[in-house]
Amino acid sequence: MLAYVLTFGRIVLAGAFATCLAGFAGAGPLTGAAAGVLLALAAAEELTDIFDGMAARHAGTVTPLGGILDPLVDSLARLTIYFSLALAGWVSLAVPFVMAGRDIVVAYARIACAAAGVSTSARTSGKIKAVVQGAGILALILLASGAPREAASGPGGGGRTGVEVVLIAVTVWSLVDYVRAAWPAVRTMGRPGR
Repeated sequence: MLAYVLTFGRIVLAGAFATCLAGFAGAGPLTGAAAGVLLALAAAEELTDIFDGMAARHAGTVTPLGGILDPLVDSLARLTIYFSLALAGWVSLAVPFVMAGRDIVVAYARIACAAAGVSTSARTSGKIKAVVQGAGILALILLASGAPREAASGPGGGGRTGVEVVLIAVTVWSLVDYVRAAWPAVRTMGRPGR
């Protein structure tokens, strides 16, 4: 039960982050207190992703439903946060759009693997992607809190661009890795008579 609370808590924390960011972004320069609130919400959201699986394993309550809900909630929570960051002008819209595209394709790759009887568990690239995306949230907040708001490139200036490049590159790499791993299952499904 605790694992499900932590999993769904991720959506609540992401919603709280988006709500706070909307209020802070409209109030002028980001204050230290506002940055602290955003950092705390983002860190708590990311920590629930670690602790929900640990709680399920510790209690012996690992279920197939939990295995389905965890990546779904991960996607919904991170997309909520990254779209709110984009709406605040702290990151390009390309970042959450690439993330959304990757998550949709990976979901269908997992469906193909499940239909072919192949493992659908998270790949190393997916775990690395999750860490990079979580760290990206924290980096963007720190950049926004320390950068002049009037910079032409937006909060964080050139540092923001570097974070965006890393986020997109790692997300695309993870996408390619999942598709490559699922490709034999996809080919099998495409054969007549299957």
